[in-house]
Amino acid sequence: MTNKHFYRAIILRLISIVGLTMMVSFLFFAKENFILSLILMLLVIAVVINTIAYFNRTNQWIAFFLLGIENEDTTLKIPKKTGNKAIDEVFKGLHRLNEMFKKTKIEIGTQEQYYRSIINQSATGLFSVNELGRIISINPAAEKLTGLISYHHVNTLERIDSTLPTFIQKTINKKDSSSAIYENKHGQKLLFKISQITTSEKKIKLVVVSDITKELDSREVDAWIKLARTLSHEIMNNIAPITTLSHVILNYFVSDGTSVSAATIKQGTVDNAIKGLQVIEERSTGLLKFVDNYRKFTKLPEPDLKNVDLSKLIKKTLLVCSGLDGYKKVLVEEFLPESLFTVTDDDLLSQVLINLIKNALETYSEENSIDNPIIQIKAKKESNRIKIDICNNGNEIPTELREQIFVPFFTTKDSGSGIGLSLSKQIMIKLGGDIVLKSNSRGFTCFSLYL
Repeated sequence: MTNKHFYRAIILRLISIVGLTMMVSFLFFAKENFILSLILMLLVIAVVINTIAYFNRTNQWIAFFLLGIENEDTTLKIPKKTGNKAIDEVFKGLHRLNEMFKKTKIEIGTQEQYYRSIINQSATGLFSVNELGRIISINPAAEKLTGLISYHHVNTLERIDSTLPTFIQKTINKKDSSSAIYENKHGQKLLFKISQITTSEKKIKLVVVSDITKELDSREVDAWIKLARTLSHEIMNNIAPITTLSHVILNYFVSDGTSVSAATIKQGTVDNAIKGLQVIEERSTGLLKFVDNYRKFTKLPEPDLKNVDLSKLIKKTLLVCSGLDGYKKVLVEEFLPESLFTVTDDDLLSQVLINLIKNALETYSEENSIDNPIIQIKAKKESNRIKIDICNNGNEIPTELREQIFVPFFTTKDSGSGIGLSLSKQIMIKLGGDIVLKSNSRGFTCFSLYL
């Protein structure tokens, strides 16, 4: 037993105090020997003082040791030999603990230096923010991308975008988006992702910032290539028959570079010419309509923002859509609060809602008819944003088409213009929100609008 001396010393002192106290009582009350009882009482007091000093000496070193650990100080010099074996054993235990903490501190410091070296060499920017909005640590990549340095306040990021400090300091909710893209003064598009670390004492925001300019530029180029292909395809589809028919009709009335005599023109030739001109007119009208759709897509009006009750707006939109083909054959389920106010442009948002409801109705065509067609309209508030779901149980959109449905003029319908969803996407972005294609728990196809 390593601390047997300590136990022995305590027990001997307690026995001495109790024994001497009993002797004092016996001499004082039974023998009335006041002088000897006084001497023994002084001896009892001396033993008590010695016991207290014994404990205090040990407790003082233990207190110093614990205070050192609290302040991460392992330099405390604990005496190895005091002449008292019991105290020496306690000090030996403290010394072993101190060496263990010293070794652990070195290991933690080495690991911290290792991870700090990795973070500092990372091409991805990392910085942490305390509850007061101060930068408490930042790596060189983040300094280069944001212009921040340690102990700056996040309000410094207003030079990138006035809303960025608010975005970083907002309370993180699982339902909220914790990432956003901003552009700095060098034209770099920066993706900010936020996570939160909560300790017993404080909350720290960890912000990851990445330069995604090349990735976005690549996607933008791909989008323009798709748009150019779609435009050329649609224009050629309309111009090719116009050119061909114009050449055929011209040959009816021109021979060897000179116009033919009216007397030689037969009625059948005139009839064919009329039919050809009618086709040219149809194709020209189609081309004008296509160009007009493109003009609408590229020249959206500026939003007229005002306080709008979305519940009333959705009900009014459903009333407008009740006149669309197939509406009466569909069960429309509404999940709307009594009122739900937000600041938006009601005309532009109505245009998006009507287009999505119309698309949902078109999924229940005669070729794709299903039993019990259902359209669901849901609206609710999620933290600092509003979500509107428009879902249907029609045929699911194939996986390979999901990434293309928002591309301008992309359509799978014979009579479709391919402008509806892409225009809806542009409107939602213009309103400061977004539109996302999802599937719900019932397997419905859902377009979720975020405001």
